[in-house]
Amino acid sequence: MQKVEQLGKLPSLGPLPHIVFAAFTVAAFWLTIGQPETLRPEDLEGPGARHKHTVAFSPDVVAQAMALGPGRLLSAGKPDLALSKAAELVAARPYDVLANICAGNIQCQVGNKDEGFRLLKTSVALAPRSRYVRLNLAEQLSRAKRYDEAVTQLNLIVGAYPHWPKPHLDLAQIYTIMDRPLDAAAEMKLALDADPTDYRLRKERALALARGGQPGKALDEFVRADTDELNLLGMPVDLKQAEQNWGTLDRAVYEYRRALEQSPDDPLTKLRLARVLIYRGQTDEARTLLLEAKKKAPQNVEIHRNLALVMQKMGDSGPAVSEFKISVSLEQAHKRSEQEKQD
Repeated sequence: MQKVEQLGKLPSLGPLPHIVFAAFTVAAFWLTIGQPETLRPEDLEGPGARHKHTVAFSPDVVAQAMALGPGRLLSAGKPDLALSKAAELVAARPYDVLANICAGNIQCQVGNKDEGFRLLKTSVALAPRSRYVRLNLAEQLSRAKRYDEAVTQLNLIVGAYPHWPKPHLDLAQIYTIMDRPLDAAAEMKLALDADPTDYRLRKERALALARGGQPGKALDEFVRADTDELNLLGMPVDLKQAEQNWGTLDRAVYEYRRALEQSPDDPLTKLRLARVLIYRGQTDEARTLLLEAKKKAPQNVEIHRNLALVMQKMGDSGPAVSEFKISVSLEQAHKRSEQEKQD
């Protein structure tokens, strides 16, 4: 009782604490809502810091958000109604993470992108520590070709979760689009640290290194990827398909040789046969077939790439690197041509 009385006798501090609290509240609101794009996960406690199993921290938080009524309407091919219902949803639940994600995604896809990003940034402010909520914002920014903003968001995620491969892969994709191949290769390397046996990603990294002017290092990476594919699958994917088509790989070889008797200059048949021979270690014949195929189809990327592979296996590193460089240059030219056709 004495303590209560003593507390009751404390002097009043007047309106100052209220003013300070109001100023702090305004500053916090501006930071989280006004500038969530620069907010780091460790900057705020956020609701998720105290409740580790809230919906915002679920890997399927975006799927849950899009399972709300407006999201289902969008999936059903009713974009106008989805927009209307999304506006009603977020008006009724302005501080709900799922509502802001749902409405924001719908706006970004079929409505006002600026409004969509405002809502998605609000979702980030409501759950600043959730990597999945922030990743959704980053991916929507990337789809809108707002790459610099997307990179900012992804780097914030990477800073907090450096061993999570997903943001590294997203960054690699953006850097590839932005013609920053060495940055893309660096992000792929970080993703590979989580799964060193991902031979497909390793091959992509090899191509990025080659585009970045490091063909020797690129070819080494490509050869390692080829070895990883064999160790993981026992047989390359294309040869598994050939085995499935012909019953056995021996039968496939027989059919390829028979086809070459009918059409001895067919470069694609020579490529298919060379692929089997490389796998079986018959590199001399494989190299001869690929050199002949290159004369008939000098623009074929896979012929040059496999010639590089077999030459490297035979110890001819100089010619191998040259062939690999040619394959990457041809691939880039093909992609540019296809892009020009689409434009």
